[in-house]
Amino acid sequence: MDFALCVPIMKKTSTDGSTHSLDHLYAEQVKLLYKNAPIAYVVTVINGAILIYIQSPYISRSILSMWYGSLLLLTAGRAFVSFRYAKMNCRPEDAKFWNKIYCIGAGLAGCVWGSAALLLFPMDRAHQVFVAFVLAGMSAGGVSVLAPRIEACLAFLLPALLPLFFQYITLRTPLQTAMGIMTLLFFIGIIFSALNFHRVIKTSLSLRFDKQELEAEIAMRNQVEERLYQEKDRLQATLSSIGEGVVMIDAEGRINYMNSAAEQLSGWGHHAAQNRLASEVFESIDNQNQRTTTAMEDSLHTAQQVRKQCTLFCNSDKRYVVEELATPLYDRHSNVVGVVSVFRDMTEAQKKTDELAYAADHDALTGLPNRNLLKDRTRRAIARAQRKHENFALLFLDLDRFKEVNDRMGHASGDALLIDVAKRLTGCVREEDTIARLGGDEFVVLLDGPTQVAQVKTVADKILKSLRKPYQLSKQSINVTVSIGSSLYPNDGQSVESLLEHADTAMYSAKKQGRDRLNIYAA
Repeated sequence: MDFALCVPIMKKTSTDGSTHSLDHLYAEQVKLLYKNAPIAYVVTVINGAILIYIQSPYISRSILSMWYGSLLLLTAGRAFVSFRYAKMNCRPEDAKFWNKIYCIGAGLAGCVWGSAALLLFPMDRAHQVFVAFVLAGMSAGGVSVLAPRIEACLAFLLPALLPLFFQYITLRTPLQTAMGIMTLLFFIGIIFSALNFHRVIKTSLSLRFDKQELEAEIAMRNQVEERLYQEKDRLQATLSSIGEGVVMIDAEGRINYMNSAAEQLSGWGHHAAQNRLASEVFESIDNQNQRTTTAMEDSLHTAQQVRKQCTLFCNSDKRYVVEELATPLYDRHSNVVGVVSVFRDMTEAQKKTDELAYAADHDALTGLPNRNLLKDRTRRAIARAQRKHENFALLFLDLDRFKEVNDRMGHASGDALLIDVAKRLTGCVREEDTIARLGGDEFVVLLDGPTQVAQVKTVADKILKSLRKPYQLSKQSINVTVSIGSSLYPNDGQSVESLLEHADTAMYSAKKQGRDRLNIYAA
């Protein structure tokens, strides 16, 4: 979501030469933290209530009341801070203050949740596992909320998970020691996921700022051109010095002047085009690929300034996307005696704009849709399903032991593996379905249209079989499996977030059941 930032302060030059405000980028990240906060607070209160309800037979009521009361009080305070932030016009220079306040709140929340590993940890092992499950779920869910600022992630995750690790280690039984080690590994893995998610968010914001700067530059050039056209008494000097294609036609629509840039765009030399009709020299098509008149022809017929964007066909079979501005020329009796037209080559700018728009919605490594595009398509699927009273399914995929591939063979091999996985997934679904990469080794498949459980199982089985096949990486053959969780609209959720969360929950259940399998969410 865009919002108005006050004044540019510092500029950062990126590797591709683009610039954007560091303060604005920081402020946008902080804004995302507060934007995602309300749903996180609701989940906190609900999960806390579930935890004390489950643990009530084993933990004294006073401890439960004290713990949950602390959670409610802290959540209310954080909600108040979020409310205050929403009511204020945040300036870029204020972002650090609000980020610090948010990180303090996240750290305190992590402490309260981490204390559950100490205060709400009964002797019954099943309920111990439940505490661990809740803490793991809160940590994993927190990454998506806190990832815009990595310090906020660390402030929450460190106090939330490390007490659980130490609690298991101090119990000194083989099983609980193993649980402690798994908790530590989970902590490390989720930190890496947070870092990846943070990088994706930061890159997406930077691309958006770059796009805005490009549009501002184009707007600025338009203003400069408008002032230039008003200087009619200096027309000849303008025609000889301007870098864009310049063409002049007479009252009959015949060309009497072209500069070198116009010659390149049309593929005609000045002498060959002299006295020819503009329609003969400039073959122009519109967005529907239909032949259309040029702006200079329209301006001649209407006696008005005309601006058009079109595609010009050069006689060397090249195409140029151009913006043409045509201005009528008058004699002293206000009769139109011709038109001067300026062609600005927008081919590269249009290409850059298209690339930026594509990059904002697609994963840079695999070319698959990213989380933003997945959410947009899922919202459309929800709207369509509501209209037609249909359902659809989401599959949440997470590669098993992907970190081991990265650690053993290097990140280049890991990236090659992810690219291969993306290609295999594409061959497992229909063209109308969506495959998205959320980051790291997490993928989501949106099975659009009416979908039954049997179809989900069929697609999942096809994916499992395809991804089990050996991968050739760095002249080595390795095997990687995937764990899949599924949620179905509307039974398992009626929003993008709830469907993703429930599919993610089912995926983690699949991992706990032994990996390399499908688990369908059950409320």
